[in-house]
Amino acid sequence: MSLTSLCISVFFALLAYASLRFSLRAYGDYFAPIGLFFCVNLSSLSFCHLELLPLTDISLQAYALIAISLFSFLIGVLFASPTLIMEKKALPKQDLLRKNAKASSGLVLFYYLTAFLGIAGQLFSMIVVVPSGWLSKPWLLQNNVIPHHLGYLILSGTLVLPIFVLITLIRRRITFLSVFFLLGELVALMLVGMKSYLIIGLGTSILVWATARPGRVRVKHIAILVFCMIGFMIIYDHFIDIFVQNQIQESKFPTKLSFLERPYLYMVGSWPAMSAVMEDPPEHDHWGQVTLQPLWKILGPGGLRFMERVSHVCPFINIGSTDINVYSLIGELYWDYGWFGSIFGCIILGFVSTRLYIVSRKYCNWRIYLFNALFCFGLFISLFAYYYRAALIFLLLYVLIIGRLSRNLSSAWRLIKAKIICPTKTHEKFIL
Repeated sequence: MSLTSLCISVFFALLAYASLRFSLRAYGDYFAPIGLFFCVNLSSLSFCHLELLPLTDISLQAYALIAISLFSFLIGVLFASPTLIMEKKALPKQDLLRKNAKASSGLVLFYYLTAFLGIAGQLFSMIVVVPSGWLSKPWLLQNNVIPHHLGYLILSGTLVLPIFVLITLIRRRITFLSVFFLLGELVALMLVGMKSYLIIGLGTSILVWATARPGRVRVKHIAILVFCMIGFMIIYDHFIDIFVQNQIQESKFPTKLSFLERPYLYMVGSWPAMSAVMEDPPEHDHWGQVTLQPLWKILGPGGLRFMERVSHVCPFINIGSTDINVYSLIGELYWDYGWFGSIFGCIILGFVSTRLYIVSRKYCNWRIYLFNALFCFGLFISLFAYYYRAALIFLLLYVLIIGRLSRNLSSAWRLIKAKIICPTKTHEKFIL
């Protein structure tokens, strides 16, 4: 690593820290959308310039697009909350712990229903879909398609972790049954055969905690989360994703630490890939292949069957030492729509994420907390890919619909208890 690269790395690290401080000053929270989006992308660029792997250089054109896109996101944030920043009006610090029992209405039912669906979906996959002998050959867990969209049952289980965090914050205690379902779901997510599911659960857990208790979640908590994610990725690559290059040539990692190469590649590889895409864009399967993927999935063979299947993955791009098929959120917006897509897309994301965050801070509603955490997860993972696709949209709709249903059922049950059970007890006391 040259002295110039080291200086650039330090420069991006300082910008990432400055973005967190700005977020704390403007919103009273490190992990408001602007702090989250700026920090993860600038930190990724900082690590990229450590040059621990022989990756292709990021072009000046790519740097220009990154800078303009970050500025565009800031414009969206300013449009969404001008008074907070310009007039320094502080957001209310709503805290679930200070609210009454109504704050958790329907949450417990939602937790057990979601955990049951997630575990049931994984059991179905293990019994019916995954080939026999997977215990001795865990790599068989990969690339199995569950029929009739039952795979969404497993996906719903990613919400169990953040829901457990909310229940714990409200009740200040845990029960054996809730921990049993939590551990069961953790095991299920680790055996899905996809890294992303457990990552969604871990990421949304820390984000929902930050929303419920603004200002309490610190950088050290994110560091612990990243450490857990890296640990899981290392274990996953060792036991399940074994058909990959073990050690990259000309790597700066010592042989004994070669297991860190893949996590490092996931963290920084999207920027050289984005640069390569800008120089020579690969062909699309369909217009708007990334950003409109949920629509093409609905219209495709698995849905209404109005069109042929559109690939949900991006083409692989050579970035020097290896190939990769993720270009970061900014890069994948560029691949779909060019400069306009990255600029306009970041403005929209900045505006929507900030408005949603402000609403979640103003109202003590666990469904809004979960919805906001899921939406902000797309920002948290933006250093890697554009994540507002079918999986995340399904989770957002699940929280809105099933969460509302759980709350209504819980309210109905309380009404029944008030009208039937309680009057009976009162009458018995009067007779005695």
